[in-house]
Amino acid sequence: MGHFIRFLFLSLAALTVQAAELKSTETLAPGQRVDDFSMPSAIGGWGQRLSEQRGKPVMLVWLDRCDQCEEELVRYQLLAESYALDHLVAWFIWAPRKNDRPPKMRLPVLLNDRKWSQSWGFNPRPAIMLINNDGVLDHLMLGDLSAHYDETEKTLAQWMAKQQLQASAENEK
Repeated sequence: MGHFIRFLFLSLAALTVQAAELKSTETLAPGQRVDDFSMPSAIGGWGQRLSEQRGKPVMLVWLDRCDQCEEELVRYQLLAESYALDHLVAWFIWAPRKNDRPPKMRLPVLLNDRKWSQSWGFNPRPAIMLINNDGVLDHLMLGDLSAHYDETEKTLAQWMAKQQLQASAENEK
C-alpha cells in the first residue's frame, strides 16, 4: 500500500509541474483580454505599462533570439511609425540570452525578464500582437518576422482603419 501511495503522490506532483509549464506557454487567442504588465526599458529610459495604453491601439512585437537585430526590425519600426498619427502604440519586447545586447531602436524596447515581478511572458515567439482600444487581442501572428512582414503590413492597415472607424463612432455618441 505504501508503494501505491508513493506512486500516486509522485504522479500527481509530475502532473502539477506539467500543467504549470503548459500554462506558462499557453497561447493567448484573439478575442481574449491581454493581461496587464509592466516591463522596464532594455536600453535605458522609462519602462511601459500596458494598462496605461487603454483607449489606444497597441502593437507588440515579441522577439525571439535577438542580439543587436536592428536590421530585422527596421521595417516594423517604420511601419509602426507610419501609424503614429493614428495613435498606434508599438513596442518591441526583448528576452535576452546570456550576453545578448538589445536592439537600438526609436520605438521602446522592453526587457522581458522573469525576475521582474510585474512582467508577463508570452510563448511562442516571435509574434505580433494587435491589441484593441479595450485591451482585447484582435490579431496574433506567430512565426518568423521577416517571413510574415507582408501579412503584418496588410493586417495592420485593415485593423487600423477599423480602429479609426470605431473611435469616430464612439466620439459621435
